[in-house]
Amino acid sequence: MKGSRHMNHSLKALKKILIAIFGVFVIIIGIILLPLPGPGMLVIVAGLLILSTEFDWAKTHLHNAKKRLNDVYKKTKNKHGRDK
Repeated sequence: MKGSRHMNHSLKALKKILIAIFGVFVIIIGIILLPLPGPGMLVIVAGLLILSTEFDWAKTHLHNAKKRLNDVYKKTKNKHGRDK
């Protein structure tokens, strides 16, 4: 029983580490894509989404990023709506 708990704890720690590595990798790809035309910011949000499954700080940053993207969307929508 004691060995089973230790194994379970080790698997949870491994899962957290793998999610951290993959999430950071996705964010780095997003940062590289930022100066290029394309979805750099969306890739960064995807990385935060991955990290938020295990880390509370990532949930906070994800919420802030989604709010900023929504603000940008609204400004863009309003700007194009006035041009018509």
